[in-house]
Amino acid sequence: MSLAHAATELTHVGTSRQLTLTTGLLLALVFAAMAGIAAWSWLNRRRLLERRRNAEAELRATQNRLAQLSNQLPLALFSFRPGYGFDAVSDGIEHLLPVTAQQLLADPMQLLAAVAADDRAGLQWLNVGEDCPTRLEWLGRCLAPRAANTAAEDAAGVRWLQMRGSVDIGPGGERLLAGVIVDVTPLMSTQQALESSREELRQLATYRENEREQEYRRLAREFHDELGQLLTSARMQLQWLEGRIGDEQATRGALAAIETIIGEAYRSVKSIAAELRPPALNLGLPAAIEWQAERVLAPAGLQFTVALAPVAESLPDAIATALFRIVQEAFTNVLRYAGARRVHVSLRADGGELVLSVADDGCGFDPAGVAAGEHFGLVGMRERVAALHGTLDIDSAAGEGTRITARLPLPAITATEGPP
Repeated sequence: MSLAHAATELTHVGTSRQLTLTTGLLLALVFAAMAGIAAWSWLNRRRLLERRRNAEAELRATQNRLAQLSNQLPLALFSFRPGYGFDAVSDGIEHLLPVTAQQLLADPMQLLAAVAADDRAGLQWLNVGEDCPTRLEWLGRCLAPRAANTAAEDAAGVRWLQMRGSVDIGPGGERLLAGVIVDVTPLMSTQQALESSREELRQLATYRENEREQEYRRLAREFHDELGQLLTSARMQLQWLEGRIGDEQATRGALAAIETIIGEAYRSVKSIAAELRPPALNLGLPAAIEWQAERVLAPAGLQFTVALAPVAESLPDAIATALFRIVQEAFTNVLRYAGARRVHVSLRADGGELVLSVADDGCGFDPAGVAAGEHFGLVGMRERVAALHGTLDIDSAAGEGTRITARLPLPAITATEGPP
């Protein structure tokens, strides 16, 4: 073997050993990197798992706190799947109804059974096969829970509940009705007490109005009869005196002046009596409205038409007087504000209602912009109509005239006459 060949062999051996060492080193580095990545991944998974566990624990704690909070409030949360039943009901339902959450989950009709029969109209979605509404708004009465307290609303055994909810899409694509049930018994009790108080005030106002109209009638009669008779007697005595005095001009002038004063006083008495109680009302509502129009509208140059159904002839005095006062106030408003040329008054029987309408072709106004405290005439008309369990509508706009419509229940004594 030559020296050159030996050197070549040694070179190959060195190179091979160097490659082996390099490969081993690379493999070691690769294994170390893989081990490091695996360790990092394991540690990262542990951290993520720990975070997930902590998040789930916090979520459960939050849910528990919310559940405890909702259970202490007079409300219940629910989720309902149409055709299936309740998916979830909070335990707060036990504070509202004589059923438990488990009972409702097992049988949703338990809720319907606890609702007053007259208030079940908005709960058809509880029935199997019925579709639920897109938005739920329901208010009704329910039986009080078995463990009811001694509050006044529970003592009656009835509680007012309100349901509100909306449809959402569940995790599986199904429709879910999610909502809340709230106890509104104190609110309804307050509202009913307020309505009762308003009704009592309305009855009191009606009583006082009737009493005032009776007093007006008595005063008008006394003014017209008694004071009128005194003035007539004074005029007769004055005429008797004129026939027994001489031709002294000063005395006769004084007597003429006295007769003029008596005549003015007599006209004032008749005018005051007419303001208190129009004599035409004794002849019926149509005559009174015609008299008022001739007395108020005609001197102002306004044209008017009056179209009253025969039912107006037989109205009770209280209703006829109230309608006359409404027309009287409407005429006053026309003269003061409307600038109208024509006025039309109509009264008809429409089904079970009396419908009085006063329309003009004046400048009109915005009813929503009228402050009640500044226009007591409109307030008075509303109160008169409300006292008779009716409604008052004002239809007006700038430049389009005004129509005031009063709707009252048709009195029983005229109900058999029917519409004209």
